[in-house]
Amino acid sequence: MAQFRGRRDQDPGPVAAGQQDTAPGTEIAPTDSSDPAPISAEVAERVRALAAAIPGDDGSGAERIVTQLLDAQTIDDLNAPWEGTSGRNLAGKRLAIRGVTQRPSQFSDGAGIFLVADAADAKTGEPAVFTTSALSVVIQLARAHQLGLFPVIADVVVAERPTERGFYPYHLRIIAAGNQGKQAG
Repeated sequence: MAQFRGRRDQDPGPVAAGQQDTAPGTEIAPTDSSDPAPISAEVAERVRALAAAIPGDDGSGAERIVTQLLDAQTIDDLNAPWEGTSGRNLAGKRLAIRGVTQRPSQFSDGAGIFLVADAADAKTGEPAVFTTSALSVVIQLARAHQLGLFPVIADVVVAERPTERGFYPYHLRIIAAGNQGKQAG
């Protein structure tokens, strides 16, 4: 199934949704999942400060990949470790988001980070790990981390209309916080 990266009229090509080639055949970096309007240095610093308490890569990525491959049951399972998903590509899903980690981002106009969300489909339990550098989603998840709200239940909501630049921004509609049981109104 083809997934779009940022604009619905773009062909994602061979790169996984939520990622872009940074050099032919070498590194992969996350793309921004919303309208890539630049933010001020002051706002970027505030976002980085908010996200500072979020753990970074703990170095267990290789072990997770090997474990996924050892547990693979299908062809899709064999490809899964390299097929990252952008949060936008989970549109309409209700997710149980257990927590986040942060990574440095190469997106020059953003906050300089992106998040990896450890999530699962709330109905089926199927893993739905996703990456995001969408500023509003980064802030939502960083605040949830800061407030100790994980796990949270959230719907992924994608705008019905594109921005002037042709992007379909998305956000999370947080329904409940597992650690405090607060329901959204």
